[in-house]
Amino acid sequence: MELKQNVNQKQVQGLSLTQGMRQSILILQSDAIDLADYLSEQSLENPLFDVHVNLDMPFVDNEGGNGYQIKDEQQSLFEYLLDQVQLTMRKTPLRDLVVYLIEQLDPNGYLTLSDDEIFEEVDDITPIMLLDAKTLLHQLDPPGIGARDLQECLYLQAEADNANKAVMSMLSDNFELFTKHEWKKLKRALKLSNADLQDDVNFIQSLSANPGQRYTSQNEQYVVPELAVKKNGDKLSLAVTKYGQPQLIFAEETYDRLAKSTDEDVKKYIHDKYNQYKTLEYNLQRRIETVSIIGKCIVKAQYKFFMQETDSLAPLLIRDVAQKLQMSESTVSRTINGKYIQTDFGIFELKQFFSRRSKVTVGEEQSVDQVKNKIKGILDDEDKTKPLSDQKISEMLKDDGLKIARRTVAKYREQLGYPATSRRRV
Repeated sequence: MELKQNVNQKQVQGLSLTQGMRQSILILQSDAIDLADYLSEQSLENPLFDVHVNLDMPFVDNEGGNGYQIKDEQQSLFEYLLDQVQLTMRKTPLRDLVVYLIEQLDPNGYLTLSDDEIFEEVDDITPIMLLDAKTLLHQLDPPGIGARDLQECLYLQAEADNANKAVMSMLSDNFELFTKHEWKKLKRALKLSNADLQDDVNFIQSLSANPGQRYTSQNEQYVVPELAVKKNGDKLSLAVTKYGQPQLIFAEETYDRLAKSTDEDVKKYIHDKYNQYKTLEYNLQRRIETVSIIGKCIVKAQYKFFMQETDSLAPLLIRDVAQKLQMSESTVSRTINGKYIQTDFGIFELKQFFSRRSKVTVGEEQSVDQVKNKIKGILDDEDKTKPLSDQKISEMLKDDGLKIARRTVAKYREQLGYPATSRRRV
């Protein structure tokens, strides 16, 4: 079956944004390279300023050599979905659960956790609440998001397109016949003519098997870190990198000359262009300040990581930073998307420092990253002639103040690349 991409769009907000507001959002969510391109385009339309961008300065990459690091945009789908949630849902426990489900999606938009695993990870939710959250997730754009498998993914897309009964039946009760190309049986079961069957099959083949894929960049792009953190003894200092920030060069002579014109059209033109320049200058300054203040919040939260005292991350959610800085979650989400920070030991995207909390009921709150690190330590130190079972590891973590279910231990162990007990025995 040949599957083609079907681009569907829905209007998810009723807000009327001014041109300045749209520009502010665009500038905030753009990375350094995209921002430079955008500003260059704007300068071609405005004679009052030129753009100076210095992206030529080499820096140390994650492998320790000099050069630019390739940009990773696999999680950009999360930013798009989060924006819709912020604009369409009130802040309630149900909305928090929808955001949690979004965090579990793979780059293609599939929900990889089972209901049992979700109940183990999240406290104080009921089956009805989870069903409601999944329904809300399925209503987000692009259609097909949050599906468990291909069948559900195609069904959700067809449902969003108001497909006819025959198509819906092919994707529900007769999906096995469809995947095996049992056209005669399908035609007989659904009482379709050859032409109608062909039209319905063509429609299904136009749907996307990977609805989140179009939000993953297929082109190699390079990153420029806009923040740099340095160790000074037991303290950390954060600075905005000069080579990551574009500068607007105001054409003062051109402005003075045209401003003296007696022609009303010229005066109106230069007035409009000057206002455009000032708006752009303001939005750029706001962008720098926002990136900087969020960067400081991240560095403070992940102090031990930046000091290289640990290689695991402390618990940190987007809403934690939003509440602390009194910003909206969508603003924080836009800001960290595509923004990078340079350290003495590599370059990291800001959103890498957000680690969801693990479900722990005893002791200090831990991030999933920290729990995985503890499991890794246990597995590395175990007696290889008598490897530990997942249940035993769960009990050891409980003794250490972490109540982690055996199923969750097994999931984290697999994600860390460790085989089951029997396969670890030497």
